[in-house]
Amino acid sequence: MHWVNVEGYPMPVPLGGHPALELCNTWAGWAAPPSPEREWLRDFDRLAVWTGHVQLLTPTTVGRLRADGRRHPAAAHDVLVATRLLRAALYDVLLDPDDTAAFRHVAEQAQRAAAVAVLKSDRDGLAHWTLPDDVGLPLPLLASAQAATDLLSTPARTEVRACPAVECGWLFLDRRGRRRWCSMASCGNRAKVRAYAARQQLDWGDE
Repeated sequence: MHWVNVEGYPMPVPLGGHPALELCNTWAGWAAPPSPEREWLRDFDRLAVWTGHVQLLTPTTVGRLRADGRRHPAAAHDVLVATRLLRAALYDVLLDPDDTAAFRHVAEQAQRAAAVAVLKSDRDGLAHWTLPDDVGLPLPLLASAQAATDLLSTPARTEVRACPAVECGWLFLDRRGRRRWCSMASCGNRAKVRAYAARQQLDWGDE
């Protein structure tokens, strides 16, 4: 998978086309056996940095969250665990709309976010539901739930696809119906190499 260094941490390059999908893609390899090495969000500090990386929260807010996380590690860890659970439920419901348990879990967190969100207007007069900074440590979880709501409540939800590459399964938006891989440079090219190697083995076997 592609990654980039952000504040000293390796972070997945945003390839999904929507923050909610980028959340799902913080687990490296949905199609592979579970392993701690596949986890990008290994602690609350990384979670806070990730929210800034995908522009869910501002740099100022991220800095405040990181400081709060160091002061309250137990509460920060609870937020991390809850965000991972949201991630798994969102992934499940995006691939299976009939998964009522997964949808219910996402909906519960979305309702928590909606309960504290404030409607604000920008300079162009467009209104946005914004999470206030005084929410504190739960901000990464609630911002992720808000992003999930945005995706699930728009037609873009029907454009979500899963990368078919072995050991991947990352999600992305296929707006034109032509995108097969999360990244042609990684998964697509690796698939081509494997297909070529398989053909070579068959050719050698025929000799």
